[in-house]
Amino acid sequence: MTGADAAIVLQDAFWQAGEALMYRHTTPWELDEALTNWGYTMGPCEAQDLIGLEKVLARDPNRSVPILPRMVAEGRIGKSGGVGYYRYPGGGGAVIDPLIEDMFREEAWFASDDRSEISDAQIVETMNAALVQALDRLSLPDAEALSVLARAVHFPKDKTLQELTLRA
Repeated sequence: MTGADAAIVLQDAFWQAGEALMYRHTTPWELDEALTNWGYTMGPCEAQDLIGLEKVLARDPNRSVPILPRMVAEGRIGKSGGVGYYRYPGGGGAVIDPLIEDMFREEAWFASDDRSEISDAQIVETMNAALVQALDRLSLPDAEALSVLARAVHFPKDKTLQELTLRA
């Protein structure tokens, strides 16, 4: 498996864990903020907006929650389209979009799924656990795992694999 293949596995696991958290517990900006406060150089929602949500969805259209397919169907394709998880007025920086929070709440309500608040520490722990599970499937040497994590999901370069498995 190449580094690029490993990066895709890690990204998909990380991003889908984020979608599940947003569907049931949080918002894109809270998710991104919790992770950047822990040390990630960029949150998953902003990263996906930069790549293009239609590209993210095309890589793996089978989602456990219906949010990303709906976003893309509604033209929310990320920064290139001016709106994704965030709005990008005038092509500038990310701005919170309350409509996306409403979309998550609406989809959960339609599915009769309860939403509940969780702490930043629980967000980080859940997202890191998704990476640990993906890394277990990849069986990469530690140095390579850290390198791929930094490139793929903006994992903090000053953190170790042991810190990835610790509670936030």
